[in-house]
Amino acid sequence: MYQYVTRLRHLFRETRAPATLVTANGRYTLDVDPSLIDYVAFRKTMKEARSFGDSDEHLRACEAAAAAVGLWREHPLADLTTRPAEDWRTSFVNSDWIPANAFLLDELIATGQSVAALHRLDELDRDHPDELSFAKLRLRALKSAGRHGEINAIYLRRYRAFRVEGDEQAADELREFHRELTETIPKSLRITTGTIDRKPEKVEESVVPPRRLPRDIDRFVGREDILTKLDSLTTDSAGAPLATIVCVTGPPGVGKTTTTGHWAHRAAERFTNGVIMLDLHGFSQTPRLEATDVVDALLSAFDFPVDRIVSPAGRMSKLASILSLRPALVVLDNVENFAHVQPLLDVLTPCTVILTSRRRMTPLTALHNVPSVALEPLSPAESCELLAHRMRTRGQHEPDVLEALARSCDCIPLALSIVADRAASRGGLRLRTLADQLKDAETLLTIGDDGDGAGIHLQSAYSWSYNALEEAEQRMFRLLGLHPGTEVSPAALAAAGAISVPTARRSLDALFAAHLIQHPGDLDRYRMHDILHRYAATLASRECGDDGPRRRLLSFYLHTAFNAHATVYPHKPRPPMIPIEPGCAPLAFASPAKARQWCLQERTNLNALVEDAHRYGLHEYAWRIPHVTTDIYDRYGFYDDIVNGLAIAARSAAATGDRVAEAATLNDLGQIHMIIGNDREADHYLTSAYELVQTHGYEFGRLTILLNRARQHHHAGRTTEAVARYRECLELALVVRHPGHLGVTEYRLGDALEAAGEHQEALEHYRHALRMNQETGDASAQLSVHSAMAIALTRMGRFGEAEHQCDKALVLADEIHHLPATMKLYTVLAELAHARRRDGEAMRYADHAIGLALRSHNATGLARARATLGRILADHGNVSEARELLEEAAGLYQDRGRHTKAAELAPLIAELASREPEIPATRTGDEDTVAMLPPPRRAGKIHSR
Repeated sequence: MYQYVTRLRHLFRETRAPATLVTANGRYTLDVDPSLIDYVAFRKTMKEARSFGDSDEHLRACEAAAAAVGLWREHPLADLTTRPAEDWRTSFVNSDWIPANAFLLDELIATGQSVAALHRLDELDRDHPDELSFAKLRLRALKSAGRHGEINAIYLRRYRAFRVEGDEQAADELREFHRELTETIPKSLRITTGTIDRKPEKVEESVVPPRRLPRDIDRFVGREDILTKLDSLTTDSAGAPLATIVCVTGPPGVGKTTTTGHWAHRAAERFTNGVIMLDLHGFSQTPRLEATDVVDALLSAFDFPVDRIVSPAGRMSKLASILSLRPALVVLDNVENFAHVQPLLDVLTPCTVILTSRRRMTPLTALHNVPSVALEPLSPAESCELLAHRMRTRGQHEPDVLEALARSCDCIPLALSIVADRAASRGGLRLRTLADQLKDAETLLTIGDDGDGAGIHLQSAYSWSYNALEEAEQRMFRLLGLHPGTEVSPAALAAAGAISVPTARRSLDALFAAHLIQHPGDLDRYRMHDILHRYAATLASRECGDDGPRRRLLSFYLHTAFNAHATVYPHKPRPPMIPIEPGCAPLAFASPAKARQWCLQERTNLNALVEDAHRYGLHEYAWRIPHVTTDIYDRYGFYDDIVNGLAIAARSAAATGDRVAEAATLNDLGQIHMIIGNDREADHYLTSAYELVQTHGYEFGRLTILLNRARQHHHAGRTTEAVARYRECLELALVVRHPGHLGVTEYRLGDALEAAGEHQEALEHYRHALRMNQETGDASAQLSVHSAMAIALTRMGRFGEAEHQCDKALVLADEIHHLPATMKLYTVLAELAHARRRDGEAMRYADHAIGLALRSHNATGLARARATLGRILADHGNVSEARELLEEAAGLYQDRGRHTKAAELAPLIAELASREPEIPATRTGDEDTVAMLPPPRRAGKIHSR
């Protein structure tokens, strides 16, 4: 027993498990936090879920309940077969497990996730087939999912089962529940039989089943998931047609008509009473068909002489009579909105009805539980297949261009078909040339227009949807076109339109309902397909006469980015701001994490806005935005974005005549090129910046540039030159007396002296830097200085003092959550532990540093951490792992232009390569192991930093 307990304790320590074995009165007790026991967590989470439910927060209740039941792995205490264990299991299932699942199912139904509820019920029925609450919930879920035809069959099966088992009370309860449930189903959607009668009674009219479908296309591409879903929504478990309604929605040109028409051809054999598809012209130049027109068309399809009955009500009554005996498949294509088809719902009750619309038909789907199928663009592979087929043999000669054409068309079937037709009909036009032509928005939108007014092209298809919008929604659509990105927040659009955010949301919701924009999982952002965005941009360019909306948009992004930078880096300098445009309300941030998240989320938009501002001559925005985003981009290694943005900023600053801004931008460009190892470009920009500050006597700017010049020498391994340059910078910093720059100068001089082996003098400058950073309150700089002091003290053998500095740094790291600085600190901790011969601890610190480097995309930090871990393993004889880590570190240093650092590792790599693998001798007594295994290797991509 003692051996097992010892092993368990050792295992708990090694894995840092939150549990201990306690000895008391000769017995062993496992002491563990109760919150880590799944049963305790289950009950706590279910309590939270019910609290959310009581507060009408059903989505949160649903998520919490799902998390709770997700803790179930197998039967509780499955390995115990005692009577107490069995009693506890029974009690748990009846008192906790079944009620928890019933609550979850109730919340799923309440949040419109009826299909998910039905799937879960299928799983639960295997273990609890006689549970009354689950039977009731299944009937509710079927009603909520709009599958009214299945309710009776399920009810009768469960009711009879309860009777057979002698559970009269359960049977009576289910019968009463079924009665109350079916009374609440609207008459227009109530179904008693559940399936369409395949053998109608004889009537006086012709019994030849009508078949009115447009011609099916010769080769249908993709949509198998949609076709399968339509099958499942329109048939019962035996494959018989259901009397139901299904909505098929999607944006213009996505293929709603083609898909439903193809499905109707494929499913026609199931509908022996007929298949009829009617275009209601809801979005068309042709006047739309009203309900009375649809009734007449359906009567005619069944060969009933329409002129026999004069009144519309009489004709509708007659059609209802015919359909009650001959229920058919009716596809109403191109419906404008719910009101367009509402008068037809009662008369079409016996039929399987498919509605297609550009609108989401919310009253039907939300109020009447009618299922909806939303079509999206094709996949890239399906798009290429469609193009290749429609082009006939053209795609065989230039297959590489098909993907470019598909991207230009945004994978929208209508656009793909029009482009394929153009390629097929013009054999002399190379596909590459066509792909280049389609980069122009006007060309893409009007391709297919042959000038006779009857051509099919995207602009006409989109204009029907646009013209159907209210004036406020049309303006919002144009503002979306003004925005350079296809994903945008309501706050940005509200600023551009000088309206409130709630007003912007209302207009966006209307555009979403019209399938002109998408609303992804993030509730605060909307997206637009690229081609629709191009169409919106053409409208914006034609109808936006002034640059007020564009200025407000730029003002929103500039000042929000300024607020983000001030939140993340409160002690860093920022460019002077211009006033906020009237009607614009920039965002503020409660924490650095939220500020960083906003910048990363808006990164593509911010980059595009810089280009837009420069293009339209709004240079005061173009040069400022990169200066308030560079530090956050640098944190994550987005160097291409930084370089491109600063290059535009330099041109815009020059255009405004602001030489200070121009010099600052050129300096930043030089600094970033130096960081990524482009020494020639760094020299060019730093020289240009220095000439400007010298000419205009800008001492602060001169200090900044000289610091970067000194840093170049330091990175290149020219330590003596770096120390001399930093001493010059220190003299100038004492004249300028800027606390932030003085602290930076002292810190970097300390780094150069440390690299030169002057540890004691380096410590003095670190202490000066720390005092300056404490005066400014710059916590991240203090963290860096404490780490630097710790490594200097470690190399001097003053381990206690080094550990004291690490402790201070760890406190700051917990407060500010700065990944790059924390990553460097853990490398320092690893070196200190290694110097004190605590190599297990050292390896864990180094491995943690590697993980942080991967998370922060910091290549230099990753190289440093891997080199540290490699040296530790090399000292313990683990040759292959050590060599691999050191070679990876050297490669990263080389890629970053840190050739001196890479060269420092070369001798150790060569030594390891020369060693032959050795079999360790058998240990005797308390001797240490010959080789130590490293921690598990971390995988992940790293961006240059």
